[in-house]
Amino acid sequence: NAVPAASMLYPWAGYRGGDTIPIYQHGPVTSWANLVDYATMYKRITATSSGNFKIPNLQPVAINGDSFAFLHKVRILPVIARMQWVFSHSAGAVASDPSKLEPRLLLTPVVTMWNPYNVEISTPGSLNFSVPKPLPAALRYTINGVANSNYNALTAGSTNYTPSLSTASTLRYEINDTFTLKPGETRLFSPTAAIAVTPDVSIPLTVGYRSGGGHYFQVKDNAGNPLALPRGSVIKADAKFDTACDNQAVLRVTNGVTVYVDMSIDGKWVLPYRACYTPEIANLIYKPLTGLVEGTLGQSLTNPTPFLSTLFGARMASRTHLAAKGFVQSSPLVNYTATGFEDLGDIGRHYGGTNHPVNSPFDYSFVSHYDGDSLLPNVSDSTGRGYIVTGFNKADGLSRCVIDELPSRPLVSLGELVNWDLRYENPIPPFAFNLIGNSDATPLLPANAVVNSADAGLTQNLQYDDSYCANHLLFDDWFVSSITPDPTNFGAVGRSLQVTYTDFVTGKTPLGNRPYHPLLADQALAATSSTMATKLFSDYVSKTDSWKSIASRLEVEGMFNVNSTSVTAWRALLGHARKQCVPYIRETGSSWDAALSGETDYAYSRFSIAGDSRAGTSGSAGDFFEATEFAGYRTVDGRFLDALAKEVVRQIRLRGPFLSLAEFVNRQLSTGDLALAGTLQAALNAVSKNPATDPSHEMEGLSTLALAVPERASDAEYKFPAAAAGYSAYGLPGWTRQADILRPLAPILSVRDDTFTIRGYGDARDASGKVLAHAVCEAVVRRTREFVDATEAAEVLTPPTHAANLLFGRRIELISLRWLAAGEV
Repeated sequence: NAVPAASMLYPWAGYRGGDTIPIYQHGPVTSWANLVDYATMYKRITATSSGNFKIPNLQPVAINGDSFAFLHKVRILPVIARMQWVFSHSAGAVASDPSKLEPRLLLTPVVTMWNPYNVEISTPGSLNFSVPKPLPAALRYTINGVANSNYNALTAGSTNYTPSLSTASTLRYEINDTFTLKPGETRLFSPTAAIAVTPDVSIPLTVGYRSGGGHYFQVKDNAGNPLALPRGSVIKADAKFDTACDNQAVLRVTNGVTVYVDMSIDGKWVLPYRACYTPEIANLIYKPLTGLVEGTLGQSLTNPTPFLSTLFGARMASRTHLAAKGFVQSSPLVNYTATGFEDLGDIGRHYGGTNHPVNSPFDYSFVSHYDGDSLLPNVSDSTGRGYIVTGFNKADGLSRCVIDELPSRPLVSLGELVNWDLRYENPIPPFAFNLIGNSDATPLLPANAVVNSADAGLTQNLQYDDSYCANHLLFDDWFVSSITPDPTNFGAVGRSLQVTYTDFVTGKTPLGNRPYHPLLADQALAATSSTMATKLFSDYVSKTDSWKSIASRLEVEGMFNVNSTSVTAWRALLGHARKQCVPYIRETGSSWDAALSGETDYAYSRFSIAGDSRAGTSGSAGDFFEATEFAGYRTVDGRFLDALAKEVVRQIRLRGPFLSLAEFVNRQLSTGDLALAGTLQAALNAVSKNPATDPSHEMEGLSTLALAVPERASDAEYKFPAAAAGYSAYGLPGWTRQADILRPLAPILSVRDDTFTIRGYGDARDASGKVLAHAVCEAVVRRTREFVDATEAAEVLTPPTHAANLLFGRRIELISLRWLAAGEV
């Protein structure tokens, strides 16, 4: 059963199910089985000949393939970072009159493929792309000063700009050569030749950008007749971007502006990119362009003249037409969306925000070109790289950017689940990324709720505050023990689960989660013989349900109560990372490796191996100076930590005391600033208002400002507009967020103390009340795992039943007692 009840991370939610393809069966989030597949990914990662790590035998599941594998396995495949179509004036010979030329439109597809992961991947076969609906671009030509009266869509299927320039309804492209992408690497592809548009022709794409290839369309007169014109004829075009089409076969709409790009690998349909909005919104967001570059037919015969580009891809950082608040409103891993209109795959209802492009994970934009234009695809001749995130060319774009980590080693903290794609194939916004451990509110839901009231009763509701819900389910109830098979390098070869545990309990090798220690009783027993260590493993670890009780065999050194209002204590905790060597991905020429920084203080990284070197240094993700600000790890200074500790304490006083760790991690379901983000994120936001303590100051200056009130705000349907205000680069690896701080700290955080210091005072007085002598003692006591009535097992999985245990709970033991001198009081 691919859609079993209660198998989703949200136990109350249901799959869409039905007799349909897997991509339409998905629920609001993915499953526990998918989490298991993610957490054990390290077992399937292998080392290359140079010692680097990769995912071998990449075989992504098709969206119309096996339902169980699609829903419950992590899909890893190269994604389309950007698809750009360059519009150029072109010309062709007229067979009947060699002195004349026919005017043409040359449409050059330029595809930037991207590996967003921290591991090397290779394509398992040829890539095929199809665009089955008219692009949102209609042209009106003026030739020799005479303007056509009508705009024409490019391909067949438009409902408002007919006739089209071609009777073909689908544009097709293919990359036949397999290729390998390093962690975060991009590769740009374009055609080698110009081919007429016909219904079945597919254009081969190869590495690099060439301006003369692509599909060409005949430009005709008003009556639809071919033209034969002198070589000196001047051609130009105006453009509109509200080309609507009939989507009744896929969407419940007959007049929608859509971008459809399908990608297949060796015949498997793996990526269905979808964006849809109304013609009214298109006219508002995308203004018509006039006065575009013109060209002569003679010049354009041998040297096509670019005049316009349309661009479709992930909404990231600087180069966005319609800015949103970074990873709060978009995810680079999203492909299929049902935005714009209700999808026939059993959604059948309207969700807030789906009618406005600002809530889409994709950015669709248009640029007009001129001679020497830097917005034409710019690619390094030696590497075939494309440029993404921050720009289109080598001067300001990243050629490599890791934004998602697949575990190459066993997880040691709940905070590392920040990189798990929790929403997976949910086609409804908010399309947030890095959900677990973060706490930013979404503008699409009320400040005081995690679901819209109209959707609250739906079993198959697809729209939640996913950070809040996931944190609520995971923090407190779950932890990562790091008792796990321990690879020697990469893959599954290394210490077994049993060896990892017995080494730990005998004191030979600590767990990956270093604050965790075995019970003293277990450690003493294991020290007697290897047989006893094996028995402990058999009794407490090897059982299939040991995940329910293993916490009862562990103690944590240095547990920290998040309700502390000591600035000094918080400063010490936040500044724990001293003299750390940070691993990061380093690229040198055609090779790459995992390098190690020198000793550094106060480093924050979202990954176990950062995507690039320290922010502000020269790295390998881009050739411009600020590249590492976006792609690398970040270090902070003492002034920042002093300010952050003070602000954390201020936030605790406003929000606490916290009764659960999830309450500390999450935002408050209320109003105003307390509802915008959780404790740590709110503190980060506050100290970032001062440029002197703002770690993301450089990124903000290179970003686009996202507004709380976008154009046509009523269609954006914001319920909490303040949550949308921010920067387009928000959430990129170099932008420190709450989860980055929590990642190393989560294993030691708690909302209560188990060790207490108690002081007692006593004095002796005479009959008049005069103090003759006094004494002060100090006792350190610790709450233990044992019940007061020890006949009830400490690791019982149900509430205690004995009267003493119901009344007093766990046993308190005295650790130390001392008398204090006067100067110590």
